[in-house]
Amino acid sequence: MYLDPRKQQILGAVVRHYVETVRPVGSEDLATKYAWGVKSATIRNELAELSDMGFLRQPHTSAGRIPSDQGYRFYVDHLLIERCPESTAETDPSASKPPNELEMILRETCSLLSKVTSYTSVATPPRVDHMAVSNVFLARTGDDRILVTILLSSGQAVNRLVAHIPRISNQDMATIDEIANAEFGNQRIRSCNTTPPTVPKFIGLSQQSQIAADAILSAAHDLLSTLLGDENLVLEGTSEILRQPEFRDIDKFEMMLNTFSQGQIIFRSLAQEISPDDVTVVIGSEHNVPSMHECSMVTATYYMGTQETGAIGVIGPTRMDYDRAVPAVGFYAKSLTDILTRLHLA
Repeated sequence: MYLDPRKQQILGAVVRHYVETVRPVGSEDLATKYAWGVKSATIRNELAELSDMGFLRQPHTSAGRIPSDQGYRFYVDHLLIERCPESTAETDPSASKPPNELEMILRETCSLLSKVTSYTSVATPPRVDHMAVSNVFLARTGDDRILVTILLSSGQAVNRLVAHIPRISNQDMATIDEIANAEFGNQRIRSCNTTPPTVPKFIGLSQQSQIAADAILSAAHDLLSTLLGDENLVLEGTSEILRQPEFRDIDKFEMMLNTFSQGQIIFRSLAQEISPDDVTVVIGSEHNVPSMHECSMVTATYYMGTQETGAIGVIGPTRMDYDRAVPAVGFYAKSLTDILTRLHLA
């Protein structure tokens, strides 16, 4: 919907005022604060028209105006004044050597994003079905136990301990290692999951070693299958959203606690609403999940090389500081992309 320059100017001022003060704004406030060269009566008429058009709403008859979801949407699409976060060792996860574990990378990045924006940050884990197995490593941890470690293309390592393995020679151990890498190495996890492991019967393994090989390959197959079903959400700064004035209402407070305790709800919402665009903003009633209708979510996709991998974002009230949140989410999504791409190429 088209808004003339004056209406855009006034809508932008109302949004920024409400983000800062959490108070409805009236025509006198705007006339005093901004030297627009128009009288408060003119501003009052413009506020009324913006309300009639659905961009503003009035909580009470005698109160000033606050933005509606439609008003926030217009602001994000047309009036955003981006304030980019400063890149320092404290705010840029790529400024220092990244941790080895993928979950630690996601958690550290989300923690920094939450500090920068003062909102709850959230990230979906990498979509492992797009990843591949780099190597399989076997190690003895006892007379009858072998640790199976699988290194993924993301740099993430997962492992499983296989017990009650018959005693086998070092030579057969090396042969089974070669079989495991031939079976799973350089294969997409999705393909490994759908292809049952097999051990050729003609490679000269003893009967005991054949039993051990079957157990090890089955354990590796089960481990990869488990990864495909893993949708653990990374959530940092949960308390930030509960500090917002909008959620001091006990009903809204309990609703948000319940939403955060059911991470899969946020996961589904985030997965459905991300797009290949640089940053996506979903405001209030635009959410597919009813319990998120009091919130806005700003998300961005992160990549591993050119492969879309997952998403990171922040959750806050619809009265969100979009000027800060949008560039911050974009910045940390790019940082994640840089880190994971380096790990992938290492």
